[in-house]
Amino acid sequence: MKTFTKITLILSVLLVASALVMAGRAVAQDGEPDRVAPETRATAPSLHPTFPLLDKDGTHVLESGAPVSTITTCNKCHDTEFIANHSFHADVGLTNMTEPGETVNGRSWDTSDGIFGKWSPLTYRYLSPAGDENIDMTTAEWIIFFGMRHAGGGPAQYGRDGDLLTALPDTADTVETHIVNPATGELVAWDWEKSGTIEMNCFLCHMPNPANETRKEMLDTGQFQWVNTASLLNTGIVTYTNGRWQWDESAFDENGNLQANRIKIQDPRNENCGLCHGLVHVDAQTPTLLDGCTPRQWTTLATGQIMSPQKIAESGININDKAELRRSWDIHTERIVQCTDCHYSLNNPVFYQELTSSRPDHLEFDPRRIDLGEYLYRPLHDFAKGQSAQGALAPGLDNTMRTCADCHEATTTHEWLPYAERHMTAMACETCHVPYMYAPARQTYDWTVLQRNGAPAVACRGVEEEGETFATSLVNGFEPVLLPRPNEAGESPLSPHNLITSWYWIYGSPERPVAQRDLRSAWLDGDTYHADILAEFDANNDGQLDSSELIIDTSAKETLIANRLQALGLDNPRIAGEVQPYNINHNVTHGEWATKDCQTCHTEDSRMTRPMLLANYVPGGVEPEFITNGSTLLNGALTTNEDGELYFQPEMSEVNLYVLGHNRESHIDILGVLLLMGTFLGVLAHGGMRVVSAKRHGTQAHPTEKVYMYTFYERLWHWLQTAVIFILLFTGLIIHKPDIFGLFSFRGVVVVHNIMAFILVANAALALFYNVVSGEIKQYLPKPQGFFNQMISQTMFYLKGIFRSEPHPFEKTPEQKLNPLQQVTYFGLLNVLLPLQVITGILMWGAQRWPDLANSIGGLTYLAPFHTLISWLLASFIVMHVYLTTTGHTPTANVKAMMFGWDEVETRQETAPAQGD
Repeated sequence: MKTFTKITLILSVLLVASALVMAGRAVAQDGEPDRVAPETRATAPSLHPTFPLLDKDGTHVLESGAPVSTITTCNKCHDTEFIANHSFHADVGLTNMTEPGETVNGRSWDTSDGIFGKWSPLTYRYLSPAGDENIDMTTAEWIIFFGMRHAGGGPAQYGRDGDLLTALPDTADTVETHIVNPATGELVAWDWEKSGTIEMNCFLCHMPNPANETRKEMLDTGQFQWVNTASLLNTGIVTYTNGRWQWDESAFDENGNLQANRIKIQDPRNENCGLCHGLVHVDAQTPTLLDGCTPRQWTTLATGQIMSPQKIAESGININDKAELRRSWDIHTERIVQCTDCHYSLNNPVFYQELTSSRPDHLEFDPRRIDLGEYLYRPLHDFAKGQSAQGALAPGLDNTMRTCADCHEATTTHEWLPYAERHMTAMACETCHVPYMYAPARQTYDWTVLQRNGAPAVACRGVEEEGETFATSLVNGFEPVLLPRPNEAGESPLSPHNLITSWYWIYGSPERPVAQRDLRSAWLDGDTYHADILAEFDANNDGQLDSSELIIDTSAKETLIANRLQALGLDNPRIAGEVQPYNINHNVTHGEWATKDCQTCHTEDSRMTRPMLLANYVPGGVEPEFITNGSTLLNGALTTNEDGELYFQPEMSEVNLYVLGHNRESHIDILGVLLLMGTFLGVLAHGGMRVVSAKRHGTQAHPTEKVYMYTFYERLWHWLQTAVIFILLFTGLIIHKPDIFGLFSFRGVVVVHNIMAFILVANAALALFYNVVSGEIKQYLPKPQGFFNQMISQTMFYLKGIFRSEPHPFEKTPEQKLNPLQQVTYFGLLNVLLPLQVITGILMWGAQRWPDLANSIGGLTYLAPFHTLISWLLASFIVMHVYLTTTGHTPTANVKAMMFGWDEVETRQETAPAQGD
């Protein structure tokens, strides 16, 4: 039977391939690009063979009238047991359940890494572990509550020990065989035989437009066995009238197979994924709409991501300056990229990529993979995935999906970007290609208080003005915060995130979140507040609690609610808070909409360190803790401003990342300015004293003679070096303080700075060669004998003799151009400062080429400040050097000599010997 099935599947695949080739040829002949509009793809005929619908016993549904069994029906051609057991969408944490607090999520009451056992303040309800005294949510209620976001199978079919829920004895654990009566709070037995369970729902993902609302109705009423059948309602194969399901005989042929035109089985489309993961909109003719920040649009709620090819300007959302947003919501959706193109089945032979960690070192490519027939029989439903900040489900599959670099050749399209590799190591592609979110996202959940409808106080990020309905609210969107996210290469590039901050009550030891029904009991009497709560919170005595009053901002309010919870039997109720990062990977844009301005990051107001508002207030003064599973690192701290608003402030130093133009060591700049200003003041004081002395005592001329002092090469080298150093100092100042010099292009200045640095090094190397070969290097090497006394003599001349018009203590000759102080200064300059500046500059320039070398001495965090300090020293030297050129026999004599080569130097007169000598 299996052989026949494989042959049938192979023939079906060949038929599909042939049809695709023919379609491609037809498109090519029409001269149109190989793109098909979403609406065209949605109406394409199904090539899936027809099949009968069977119930769980293998009987045709027309005969039994029972709910369809996807596992039995699809098992005729596919190994459905294998598929269901290899799907983390079905498992959702069941098989890796642990004792509370042993997961990597960070909460002491979580029991798994998936939504079956992982608590979230966004949904709040807690799946109680076995043995808890106070039960919040049991397995049956979890299915009712979370079933809309679950593909079936897993915990909707099996118990925590792996037994079928329908086979559990009455004495089984209460959380699996009971449910809490919402009216009384008492545990009552749940009849699994009557409700049935939910198999993995193949129709949900492999059929267009499943009837999700009816599916939800079956979940809400506990009719689990009919949930998958409800998915078929829109096809007309089955009807639902007066609470009864009826199969349509006309939907089947004489052999019991479905009519070919009654159902379409296809690969999952974005719309299928959107049923659980967020808002997907593919109808370009209908404006995209939002009904607010609701949990129904899960990813959109958490991040603001909308998967739509539509231009934002054509959407139906009231977005600020919408008419100017002529970009699509997501470029990949616009280019008809499907979710499964990146999140593919891991054994799909078309997309198969062996993990680097499991591939032998001697193989760059392994051609061994299953054939299409085997894949269609046993397709893994463990899909390629990345690594998210908000979830750690199936950690063994982290980083298996396609990344930006797997599809895009970034080096050829980012030639405009200096140090492209360095940038791409420090920043994820999304940092520049998802610069802004134009839809709102959730900002704050405050479960320490309740509204009259039992909901928490909430705040939405990116909505400036909230109207009577969400449609009239003005949406501004928001700028994601940048957090480091480790990848499989061992790097932690910055990537965009939204941060959702929550506060809630916990109780007991071990601690648990207070159940929602207990919160309602503590706060509400029916749909009104308890009198003592109203008296304490109602500041304006109007009998209502508005948003400004519904805040725990005093110890009296906190004590009141804590006492009411304690009266319900909850031990030591207290407020806890958390900040959960949600990474943003979609809503990618390109071209002019992507960030390309270097000054976006390389300024004092850097994009990389812009704070994100977490909450407008801090309930009970409790500072929240970050919840992370290791896939996101923290690079900052929480701060509260004078208005009581809570912010997250990123810091680049936390991740050893130095951003030129933004990161500045203030103590280095302060020291440098003091050195430079001290030099200026010293020069002004000394020069002023020379002027005063000359006016008071006059000047005394000394005999001079004209000498050819500087060769053409020496003058060329000097002025070229002067020009290069001045340009380097100026461009370096722009790079260091780009906010002051907004007129200049940061990228252009960096390029000029690097070119000038190369010229400086080349010129210095040629000068060294010239001085060594010509012997001129001796000019810069002081002779030890008597050198100390000569230094004192030269120093005394500058301190005293120059004010008396005394001759210079040392005669200047072509063979001895430098006095002792000049020799010491140039020795330090040419052998210490300049080499250090060159070395640090080369290491900074080569940080992307030899990162290990730069990092071995601290990276840019140490190199850049040291480079800056030397620049301040060089600037101070230039001020002193320029001033000392005025100490010749005339103030301009030394400058003229360096320009024309000829110098008028003081001559030494021979003193007549005294009588008797």
